[in-house]
Amino acid sequence: LFSIPFLGLNDAGIPLFRNEKGEVTTDDINFQERNHTGFLKYEGPTDPKYVGSLGNVFSYKGLHLNVFLTYSFGNVVRLDDVFKSKYDDLSSMTKEFRNRWTHAGDEKRTDVPVIASRWQNTQDENLKYAYNAYNYSDVRVAKGDFIRMKEIALTYDFPKPWLNPMGVNNLSLKLQATNLFLIYSDKKLNGQDPEFFNAGGVAVPMARQFTLTLRLGL
Repeated sequence: LFSIPFLGLNDAGIPLFRNEKGEVTTDDINFQERNHTGFLKYEGPTDPKYVGSLGNVFSYKGLHLNVFLTYSFGNVVRLDDVFKSKYDDLSSMTKEFRNRWTHAGDEKRTDVPVIASRWQNTQDENLKYAYNAYNYSDVRVAKGDFIRMKEIALTYDFPKPWLNPMGVNNLSLKLQATNLFLIYSDKKLNGQDPEFFNAGGVAVPMARQFTLTLRLGL
């Protein structure tokens, strides 16, 4: 993954970059540049280097607790491209907008650009390029490392003496929960799931699932 070098915000809250010419600019970025790409910053691989899982079953008498974790390390992800020079009533605003530039001097405390006014868009017809470059800058990259609580399952095997009068060989009740939560992920993701991220299409995280199973053996 490669990114456009972000150099902070100017005194109006507009993002600044270093372009392919080595110049500091807000909107003079050639997104089709194919020859002079040395200015781009290499972030790291998009595919994780280490992937695995860890599980164990804890048993006590008729109770069995199964805990299953999955993990992934060694890659980077691009954060969602939510920043634009213009927004409408259908735009989705993330929590990051709370930290945006709002007053002169904020460029010293935040790297989240201003919500551009109509006047700013009128003054700079290419302002959309500044926000597009911001979406693909190094400040919009996070680690893809995560540890996920993939599954917790609690099973109870009913005692044989309870089952013999009913002519039942075995009877068990199982409560299973999957895709519960992330134990660890980069705080910079700000709620974005590192395992399911947009890469040119639609990516929907897997929802939490709860299953109750009754198993009867005759």
